[in-house]
Amino acid sequence: MDWPRGLLTDSGGFQMVSLLHLADITERGVEFQSPVDGSRMLLTPEESIAIQVNLQATPTQLPGAQNKIGADIIMALDDVVSSLVSGPRIEEATHRTLRWMDRCMQAHSRPHDQNLFGIVQGGLDPTLRDICLKGLIQRDLPGYAIGGLAGGEDKDAFWRVVAQCTAALPANKPRYVMGVGYPLDIVVCSALGADMYDCVYPTRTARFARL
Repeated sequence: MDWPRGLLTDSGGFQMVSLLHLADITERGVEFQSPVDGSRMLLTPEESIAIQVNLQATPTQLPGAQNKIGADIIMALDDVVSSLVSGPRIEEATHRTLRWMDRCMQAHSRPHDQNLFGIVQGGLDPTLRDICLKGLIQRDLPGYAIGGLAGGEDKDAFWRVVAQCTAALPANKPRYVMGVGYPLDIVVCSALGADMYDCVYPTRTARFARL
């Protein structure tokens, strides 16, 4: 990319929500169906790491994956579920996120050069969030993200989850709230202890000439 500064890449997990109608999620990974020709593409935790870390992914499974990224901060593939979902599916996603975290760690061959962050899942359920928090903290990662939010839940529920997560995560490591871009959310999350954010809001605002 010829970008001499810090670079963070996501794992592709969010497409489990945005392209849910084209995705099949199993323990092996997530299989997407191309909206163009209907072909199937499998994204596993190992494949996600290979793309971000600058290794050779399997071209038969992910066409174009040879164009590798080599980011400074890379995200583990997590099982992403809409924040409006509850019940067995969100519990399944919470535990699978931890299992996939282990697979990502095992596949990561450059831990001293690239920082692998885990993503806290658990929806709006405090108990499931606590399970995921404890599991990721035990793995002693370089940084932690708070995922599965900004999906239509009310602000009080959103901020409650952020507060729970930032209070539990190590203060000496980055705490990254994913999908946050509105000014008020950034201010409140920063006050709650978050350090990093990302969002499509700035680019989408420019794309549609809203300013």
